[in-house]
This record gives sequence, structure tokens and C-alpha cells, in this order.
Amino acid sequence: MRSTTKKSPAIIAILATAALAASACSSSKSGGSGAGNGATSAGGKSIPVATSNDINAKDASTLKSGVLTLAIDQYSSQWNTATNNGNEGDTAKVMSTLMPRLFHFDAAGNATPNKDYLVSADENTTAGKQVVTYKLNPKAKWSDGTAITYKDFVATWKAEAGSAAGFDVAGSVGYDQMASVERGADDQTVVVTYKTPFSDWKSMFDQFNGTGLYPASKIATADGWNKAYMNAIPVTAGPFKLATMDPTTKTVTVVPDPNWWGDKPVLSKIVFRAIDDTAAQADAYNNHELDAFEVGPSSANFAKVKDTTGGTVHYAGGPDWRHISMNSQAPALKDQVVRQAIYQAVNRQQIADVDLKNLGTWKPTVLNNRFFVNNQTGYQDNLGELAYNPDAAAKALDAAGWVKGSDGIRAKGGVKLDLKWIEPQGVKTSSNEAQMAKADLAKIGIGIEETPVNSDDFFDKYINVGQFDITAFAYLGNPFPVSSGAPQIQSVADPKNIHNNPRLDNAPDVDAALQKALTDTDPAQAIADANAADKAATKQATLIPLYQRPQIWATKSTLANFGSFGFQDFDWTKIGFTS
Repeated sequence: MRSTTKKSPAIIAILATAALAASACSSSKSGGSGAGNGATSAGGKSIPVATSNDINAKDASTLKSGVLTLAIDQYSSQWNTATNNGNEGDTAKVMSTLMPRLFHFDAAGNATPNKDYLVSADENTTAGKQVVTYKLNPKAKWSDGTAITYKDFVATWKAEAGSAAGFDVAGSVGYDQMASVERGADDQTVVVTYKTPFSDWKSMFDQFNGTGLYPASKIATADGWNKAYMNAIPVTAGPFKLATMDPTTKTVTVVPDPNWWGDKPVLSKIVFRAIDDTAAQADAYNNHELDAFEVGPSSANFAKVKDTTGGTVHYAGGPDWRHISMNSQAPALKDQVVRQAIYQAVNRQQIADVDLKNLGTWKPTVLNNRFFVNNQTGYQDNLGELAYNPDAAAKALDAAGWVKGSDGIRAKGGVKLDLKWIEPQGVKTSSNEAQMAKADLAKIGIGIEETPVNSDDFFDKYINVGQFDITAFAYLGNPFPVSSGAPQIQSVADPKNIHNNPRLDNAPDVDAALQKALTDTDPAQAIADANAADKAATKQATLIPLYQRPQIWATKSTLANFGSFGFQDFDWTKIGFTS
């Protein structure tokens, strides 16, 4: 990547694999298709069903050890993945080898307790309140030798819900619904009581490709939370431990922790090597410098690696999606009419066709939902009145008083609709999308200035701090679509809590529907309320879905239990080689 991918306690963002990159049957309609767990198909192409994945599954006991070398898009400075600057896809991937993971998830996204950390997790109602009791594995401990206890849960909860107290958090959904986190019968029993029901409680305190549990010894204060994992990974508790961090070569190396109490990892070492250009990543894979490469939606990179000697291409349809973000606090985008006009004027089907062309069996399909991807139970098309219609967009701008100047760009009240499109250097997908959007928007009197920036700075210095007008990147989801989707569209009360990249500060209809969805105990009702929130978010028009991001990985053919995981989590202890 640099995957311009982003994550949250719920969702992560990635740059691109252009790739993410994100990513011609030119269609004039931006229609979506697909529902439930069935694959959409046409002309022999499809989106894989949501209950399957492709990882060359093997019994770990039959595999051979070795060194696994993977590319990451950036060498991070912040390794606390629950902070705004640490909330990125590849940072989370590295940390998932090192930190606690309370649950494992199968290909369908079903959760089971991870015995290495969790003996059990039980939910019940006590005195009208939802109560979750965790019983921790007594063998589980941090790398400094201290046991993992209720104290770590208390500290993590207070941090995640503590933005007002100076804790830098990417999102607080779920944590802000907790009334208390307390010691149970012993230090290894944790009792969490919710103020209001929270259906996605299994997403809390979990390092599933994102945020999770951190040691109280390091993060109990705002200063510790914000800085202890800055340019350092001081304490871990995973099957691997940190071996080296090298900012010069931009590599992070992890090795099996001899004090690990669970199943011994098959691999002898994992090397994460930062290569911010996805084409360079593809070349490195072809040169056998990498054992696996995330192709994502890049036809150029797919063409490079599909026939690599000794390689295999894997497909899955997971919860990841690419979108266009508009900064609602930018002067030119404060007017909802302008944002809706952009929504209607951009030909998203064309973008999907271009980004996702020549990707083998993957069908380019527009996404019209911010919670559920096309192949997922709960998906429905919520596009409503904002279907592709540049004529209607132009008329709406006329009616709102946005007048074209001699240069063809509209203006009103001293504000000109000339937008700066921020994009990471070297991500061809982002550049292609900018050029297509520029051509589309020129037709209705809106200008786009394509502005490449250093990939390592894309999130930290631009997106996370609101220094952009418009951009595109991808979100990496997880098996909890409602709680993971909420931070991207809810109103932002705290300007420092900007997991809502569009920075919308007043969306009461969205907030009301979200509040209901997050407290629904009936899964069907939660889906209905999430879709109600999504319909309201469509009208706000700050976050424009483009398409479900293909999970396409090229791997060494002998690499097992690794590839395109779909809704499943990585189990780093089981990855190895067949020969």
C-alpha cells in the first residue's frame, strides 16, 4: 500500500494500493448491485462471496519455518494504532503480530475467543444494564513480565473515551457507552458495564487489524498514551516480539517471543519493509525480494505479478472500500448544495471501471453504502436522489447562486469553487481518480488542482489535520460494520477527534440513526437503522463511496495460511511455508 488506508477502532484507512489504491463499459448511471452473501456476476466476473477467502489453508503442524518478508507503505512514527496518526492499515498490521487479540474471526466474520488471551467472554443483563465479563488466560503477560489484568482494560477504556482529557484517539465508539470497567473475582476477571446496550461489544479491546489493548504501565496518562509508542514499541504481548526498528532502511523486524505461552509460531522472522510506491512493491515481489504483495485494485500491478514464476494470485471480497472524502470545513465545501453537486457530477462507474479493469475475475461494481459492502448481508443501495446527473448538478449550483466566471469556475460571495485534491505521490490510482474527477467537475464549473504530497505525510500532515479540500483513499473494515462505519459519518464534537475526515460538525439526523443502530440488540434492526443513517449521510454528501476494494494478493506459491483473508483475521502463528 502506502495503503492509503485508514483504520479506526473500527475502520482503518489506507492510501492506495493504488492500489488501494486504493483501486469500460462506460455507464451513465452510478448504480450498485449485490445483496446478502451472494456474489454479483456478469460476463464471467464476480465479487467473491463474503463467506469465503483464499489463503492456501494448511495444517500449521505440516509447515516449514522461514523468513516472511512483506511490504508496508510507510515507516510509521506513531505505533499506538488507536491514535489519529497511528490509525493506519500497515501500522496496524505490524502491531497485530505483537499485541493482544481477544477474538479470532473466521471467513464469515464470526468471532470465537482467542484461547491465548481469553478463557471466556460472557454477556448478560444485570439490573437492566448490559454486562460483559471477560476471564483472561492467567498465562497471558506483557513483555515486561507483568500479567495482563483488569488494570489494562481500565486504562485502555479511560484513554479511548478520554479525548476531552487530552488523549489523542481516532474514535471512541463503544468505549463512550461504557459506564464502568472493573475488577471481578480476581485480577484476571474484567467486568464491563454499559450505560446503553452495545451490540458490537466483541469489537472492544481487540487488536483485529486495528486498535486494541495496551498496557496500563504505558498508557494510563494522556502523555503516556500519546507518546509512549511514538518512534518506539516499548511493551508487547503477542506471539512475536520486536527485534529491530530501523528508520534508515525503513524496516521493522519481529521474531518469535521465547516467553510466548501459546502455540509456537512457524515463522522464524517477519520483516516489514517500507516501500511507498506500489509499482516498486510489485517489482520487488517479482524479483523475489518479497514473499507476498497486496495487488489491490491496480491493473498495472496485477499485470506485473499475475504470471510471476512460483507465484499465486488470491482473491477475496472483504469489508474494505474506496471513497472520496470532502472537507466540509473548507470554505468551498461548507455548502451542502456544492457537495451534492460533486456527488452527482462524478461518474463513479467510470472510476470503478478504470480502477478495477483487468483484475482477472473481479467485477467493477459501484458501492452505494458506507456500512456494508456489496457482497455483505445488510447491503442495500442508498444512493437515492444523488445518482449520476451532471445536468441536475449544474442547475442546483445555478439555483444556489454559484456563478461561472470568465475562467469557467463558479464563485459566490468571494469563495471560488477551485478545489485542492491532495494525493500521495506514486499512487497512480489516486492520480487517475483526480484526473477523471477533474474532467467531470469542469463540466459543471468546479475546478480541481491535483496536489501530490509525500506519502508519509499524506495522513499525518494533511488528512488528519484537515489540510485538504478533496481526496480519495480506502478504508479497511472489520466484521463489525455498524460500529466501524459510525466514526466516519457522525458529527464531530471535538475537532481533535477527526476520524470523521470530512469533519462535519452538525448532522443530527445521521447521529440519531447511528445512536439507535449502536444500541440495537436485534441484528436485523441494527442493519435497518444503520441503513437509515447511511441514507442521511448520502444527503450530507461529504463521503462518497466508490467501490468495494478488491482483496487481491500475490504470494509465493509455497506460502501457506496467508493471502486474501476476506473477513478473517491474520493468525500469525500459523503462517509458514510448504517447502
